[in-house]
Amino acid sequence: MRFHALALLSLAGSFTGCFVGGGTPPDAQRPDSASPVDRTEPPADSAAPEDATTTTDAPVAMDVTAQDTRASTDTGVVRDVQVADVRSDTGAGSSDGGGCVGRLFCDDFERGTAGSAPSAPWRVNTNMGTVTVSTTRARSGTRSVRVTTASAAYKSAMMYIDGAPVFPVTGNVVFGRMMFYMDRAANDGVHWTMIEGRGPLESRMGVTSIYRYGGQHMQRLMSNYETSGARTDCWDHSATAIPQGRWACMEWRFDGPRNAMQFWLDGRELTDIATTMRGEGCIGHDLGDDWLAPRFQRMAVGWESYQMDDAREAFIDDVVFDDERIGCP
Repeated sequence: MRFHALALLSLAGSFTGCFVGGGTPPDAQRPDSASPVDRTEPPADSAAPEDATTTTDAPVAMDVTAQDTRASTDTGVVRDVQVADVRSDTGAGSSDGGGCVGRLFCDDFERGTAGSAPSAPWRVNTNMGTVTVSTTRARSGTRSVRVTTASAAYKSAMMYIDGAPVFPVTGNVVFGRMMFYMDRAANDGVHWTMIEGRGPLESRMGVTSIYRYGGQHMQRLMSNYETSGARTDCWDHSATAIPQGRWACMEWRFDGPRNAMQFWLDGRELTDIATTMRGEGCIGHDLGDDWLAPRFQRMAVGWESYQMDDAREAFIDDVVFDDERIGCP
C-alpha cells in the first residue's frame, strides 16, 4: 500500500560538511587560498540521530569552534495528520503543485499553520536556524516552508521524514522532488546541503551512510557522500550554479542497489554530479573512496552549512517522495 500525507510540516536532518573540490581538497587547488579552510563543520554523527528524538549529539569535528559544538534542536514534532491510501485519493494539493495521486508521500503545506513547525510526519532539526510554515511566498497555493539560518559557522534548518509509513522503500531506490526558492546562496567556499538521504550501511556494522546534494564553490551545486562511524567526506562538483531569485524544480534519485545518485534541475539532468560508486575525491578513505549507499530510512530537505556565512533564507514547496521519477509541476 502506498501512502500520501496531506499538508505536513517540520524540518530536520543534518548535513555534514566537507572540503569539496576535485581530486584534492578545493582549498589546496584554489590560488586565492592563503591556507586551508578550517574544518568547522560537524561530522555526520552530529546530525539528527537515527531515532530522531535525541536533542544533544555533540560534534567531534576537528578544530570546531564553540558555535559548531552547540547541539542541534530536534523538536520531534508529531501532530495529528491525515494519511490515506492514495488509491482513493483525488489528488489533493494545490492546483499546480503536481498532485499526489499514486505517490508515496507528498506535501504542499496548504494545511499548515503559518508561523508553526510543519506537521507530522515531518520532524525538524535546527541549530541557529528556524523551520516554519509561511505565507510570505509560495510556489503553489498560499503556503510554503520558510527556512532561515543565522550568521554563524555551523547552522542547520532541516525537515525530514523518518521511517514508516514512507520508508524504507521497496527496492531501496528513492526519488524526490521539491520546489526551492532562495534570493542569495552561500558565500564562495561555504559548503551547504539542501537534500539528504540516510540510513544504516548494512555491510558495515555501526556505520550510517549519507547521500547529499548541496554546493560549495562559486555557488555551484555538488554531490556529497558522508558517513558516521567511518571517515569519508567525499565530493563531486557541478559547473552549474544554484538558481537564485526564482523558484527552481529540484529532483533527485538515490539508488541503493547501484550505489548511485542523480540530480535534475528544472527537468534537466546535471550529469556532472551524477555518481555511481565514486566521485571526484574524499577526505577520509575508510571505505576505499566508495560511496556505499545505505538502506534509506530518512529523507531531509532544508538548508544547512558548515563554515562562517551570512544569514540565509529559503522557501520549500510541493515536496514529493516516491519510488519512480516525479517530474516538475
